[in-house]
This record gives sequence, C-alpha cells and structure tokens, in this order.
Amino acid sequence: MRGWLYVGVFLVGGCGGGSGGNRSNPTDGGGTGSGPGVSLGSCTIFPTDFIFNTKINGLPADTANSDTWVGTIGNTTKLHLDLGTETDQSKPDYYGIPSNIVAGNSLTWSTTKFNASDDGDESDCADASHNVVSPCNVTPILPIPTSPLVEGGLTGDNDHHLLVVDADNCRLWELYDAEKATSWTEDNSSSWDLTSDALRPDTWTSADAAGFPIYPLLLRASEASAGAINHALRFTAENSDVRGTYVWPARHEANSGTSTSLPQMGQLFRLKASYQIPASFNTQSKAILTAMQTYGMYLADNGSSWYVQGEPSADWQDDTFSQVQSVAGSNFEAVDISSITSRSGFDPNSGKVPPQ
Repeated sequence: MRGWLYVGVFLVGGCGGGSGGNRSNPTDGGGTGSGPGVSLGSCTIFPTDFIFNTKINGLPADTANSDTWVGTIGNTTKLHLDLGTETDQSKPDYYGIPSNIVAGNSLTWSTTKFNASDDGDESDCADASHNVVSPCNVTPILPIPTSPLVEGGLTGDNDHHLLVVDADNCRLWELYDAEKATSWTEDNSSSWDLTSDALRPDTWTSADAAGFPIYPLLLRASEASAGAINHALRFTAENSDVRGTYVWPARHEANSGTSTSLPQMGQLFRLKASYQIPASFNTQSKAILTAMQTYGMYLADNGSSWYVQGEPSADWQDDTFSQVQSVAGSNFEAVDISSITSRSGFDPNSGKVPPQ
C-alpha cells in the first residue's frame, strides 16, 4: 500500500515562494492560534486554525491506550529520518519526498490517465479549463511540470509520490505511483485548497493511506535550520501494527487488523514533555524534536516503524541524523484529542480546530 515518503523544492514557471515564511504565534492546548505552515508567495499551507498547524502540547495523553500503542509500534525502536542529502533524483541514494512549486496560470498542464487499479472514484483532477473535478470522471489534467521531482526518481520500485503546489491558485496536488512512459499515469490524484479547512471526503484515500496531504507534514531543511518547525509531522508504522480503522483528521484506512492494541490510522503521537532535548544537539535536531513535542506527529501511512518523512536536501547536517535517531519510541505518547472533537462547532469533515 502507500509506503515510505520523502521533499526538495523545485521551482517552475517563475513563481515566487519556497520553504520558510512568516508564522503567527501558536497557542497551547489545541487552541486556534498557530503557525500557518510554509509560505508560498501569497499562499500558506492551510489556515492558522487547521489541526496540523495547532499546538497540541497542552492536550492530555491517551493514558488508557498510549503505552499499548507505543509498545505495538516499538518501545525500543528508534526514530528514523526518512530523508537524505542527495538531491539528484537519478542517484540510488535519493531519499525523501520532493515537491514541485509551479505557477499554474502559465504552466502547460499535462493530460494523464489512471492505472488499471484506479478508476478515479476517489481522485481529484482538472478539466480542460483547469476546473477541479471531484471525483475525477473526466480525462485527468494535472499541473505537472516538464521535469518534475518525484519520490525515488522516475525509475525503480517505490511509491513515486509526486507533489505539486500551484502557487498561483493556492492549491496542492499529490499523485501516488506517478510514472511516465509516453505520458503520465497515476494510481491516485488528490487535491486540497490550501486556503480552506476542508478535509477529503470521508472514506477517500489520497497519495497516502490516511487520506492526508503529504506536503504539509514533511520535514524541511530550511525550517529546521532556522530553528522552528511550526506544524505537525508524519510518520509510518508497519502494516501489521496498524488497525483497520481511522480517527480524525484521517479519512481512510488500509489495514486489516482488528485488535484495539493497534493504533488507528491518523492517530496523533507526541514526544513526551519529560524528554529533555540535549543542549548539545544542533539547531536542526532541536527544532525537529521540539516540533514533535509541540505539534506532534500523525500516523499517516504504512512503512517502517517510527520513520519520519521529509525532503531530500543538501542542507541536512550529518549530526541531525545521529541525534534525532537516538530517540526511542518509549519517549512518545498517544494524544487524546477528544477535547477538540467534543467542542461546540467541531465538524468531522473539516480540519478546523474550534475555539475553546
């Protein structure tokens, strides 16, 4: 199913933007103030009240299930940064999920087709006028640049995630199993309005198993190097360690397990406040671990246990890998988000966190 994930930024069409950007000051405890993610020209990655941009360090732990779920994923298993420093996608050690930022109004969009395993029922696409069609019951047209960066490159056996941010229209497009022979094919194409709190339709998959967008939850070197990652992260666990159900804000599951000893797809975890980030750690490591304590990380896909996804970038420091990867699963806890989902105004079809 959906596998290990990875992001460098590829600018196309002369649009502004890139990693980094201004953020507002977040609040604790699942409040509405937060950092709006990466700035891409006039676009932000979802509104400030979106759950991925909300501090969750003030929420209670799920004490009834936390130890069991963490133990299922692996108490002694350590974090693994699922990213690398190689930026040439033709190389075998190109690790990470790259992204492509395009100017959609001036780009020539590509006509694609779905692979035999997908008929577009849970996919989004555009028509000839670039209007979003959902579900995609027309010939898919997508804003794929001429030479895009793709997870794992264009060859080999991997998930071939292809992420595109249309900075002209503040819209995210993500493809799963994107490949090109004479033309582009994909198993799924999903889209989000980055100015909206709307989630995908309930039960719909996306380019990952949880029905999440990938791009907003990735580690980016520029944010880590600046010392602040103001959004949640994503990680994977073994297929056999995930229950065949899902919890908000996830929309989809891809597993067969039924035991309550298994965490659900979309479950939020965080690095315990009791974990003291060593003063000797570099700026990148401190930023990553602080984000795990403050915003948490969501179980988003099947893969290896405690693999945390990010971009391939030459700016990742060697010490970052050894320092972050010294942290074991026992330092994490499951988060109880019922104080958010029980608030007045909560909508399960929206990622918006209602005010307290």
